[in-house]
Order: sequence, then structure tokens, then C-alpha cells
Amino acid sequence: MQAFDFDQAIALHRSWKMKFHLALDRVEGRDFDTQPIGDAAQCSLGQWLAANAGELEDYASARELLTVHEEFHRQAQSIADAIRSGKIVRLSDKFIIEFGVLSGRIEALLARLKTELQQTG
Repeated sequence: MQAFDFDQAIALHRSWKMKFHLALDRVEGRDFDTQPIGDAAQCSLGQWLAANAGELEDYASARELLTVHEEFHRQAQSIADAIRSGKIVRLSDKFIIEFGVLSGRIEALLARLKTELQQTG
């Protein structure tokens, strides 16, 4: 199995919340670069999950992480599109709150998978 920095992955996914917060505070939301956040396979976590799919299939946390991670990127793209199109999006909007919940789930699943891999590795 390829080595993977779980702590960095958690930090990178957490940073998207901050990027959205900053973009929401900017009047120039149309300038917010969103490409290619909608594609889960483009980030390092998505690439690692794909490259190690066969070895990870026995871990329930990895299977759940794959699903949650894809949803995270779909929602991230929707939020970014709303920011870019100039729609009013507030931190209290349902989509932002749901995105925060997804981000928290990813962090928890990454931590759980890291522990499981260390125990079996």
C-alpha cells in the first residue's frame, strides 16, 4: 500500500472550509478559483483511495470515506459555483452547515482509517 499522510489530508480538507469563509467575505466572489474541486479524484486523498482501492476494500471506514469524500467534493463544487455566480451565500446557509458536517466526517474517518491501518500494518 502506498504511504499516505493522513494528518496532511485532514488539514487540506479542513482548509476548504477556510477558503469558503474567505470567499464569502469577498465581494469579488466571481474571482474565486474553484477548479477542479468538484472532482474527488483530483485531490491527493482521492488519488490515494483509488490507487489503493483493492487493499482498502476490507476496511469499512475506507468504504465510507470514499462515499463521504465524493459527496464532500460535490457539495464543495456547488458552494463554489454559488459564490462565483454572485448568489448570496452566508455561513449560516444550510449548504455551508452540511459541508461542515461532511468535513467533520472526513476528518473522523481519516483518523479511524489511520488507526486501523496502523493496527493491521
